Amino acid sequence: MAPSGPVPDAERSEGVQSTLYTGPGLVCGIGFGIELHQDEQMRKFDRMMDFVTYHLSGPQRGATIYEGNAPQDADAVIKTGRRFPSVIAIHLDEGGYDKSLARRVLTGRSLPAVCETKPTQ
Repeated sequence: MAPSGPVPDAERSEGVQSTLYTGPGLVCGIGFGIELHQDEQMRKFDRMMDFVTYHLSGPQRGATIYEGNAPQDADAVIKTGRRFPSVIAIHLDEGGYDKSLARRVLTGRSLPAVCETKPTQ
């Protein structure tokens, strides 16, 4: 998490660790980063398996971001160039974000150095 980033609110239930981030600020996954806007929140769901999902929401819009190696069909897929996670897949909620959301997802050389060091916890 960047020093000016969102402060996480974490909880655990039935084997799923859930963490809520409220914008504005940078949130780092394992293989991506995204800058949350003032009116956005993102909840991370870690099922302690071989993937992590995030639900991004803003006023009357939403999207699910998958981080792993075997996504289902998605509205946008970004290859990370890593062994794990090799793919970031974006699933758009109807009437919410559009495919331009993929341009906000930072991977590879565009990933801020703070995200390379350690994912946001």
